[in-house]
Amino acid sequence: MVPATRNSQSDTSHDRRPPIPLSSLGDIFDHLDRTSMTGYECDHTFALTSTFLQKNNLPVEATLEWLGENGAGCDCEVIFNVCPEWEDAVGYTPPDEDDA
Repeated sequence: MVPATRNSQSDTSHDRRPPIPLSSLGDIFDHLDRTSMTGYECDHTFALTSTFLQKNNLPVEATLEWLGENGAGCDCEVIFNVCPEWEDAVGYTPPDEDDA
């Protein structure tokens, strides 16, 4: 299931599927959530996301473009803006802080 668009305009970027498997998108959410729970502070880049994509042989540029179209301009915005819209579609449940 793909999330509905946030508005009714002709922009369909929010209902376009990511260029990576949904399971990989969930893995990115998990990686970023768990890293943030270790005290990491976002440097307002896609440093962690890019590294994750590279290590997992996933398309970096296409994925970062898709994330940007879905409200993310950096790693923390992936969690704050993209994750809430897509967590159900990817089957992701954010970890409890006690799980860190």
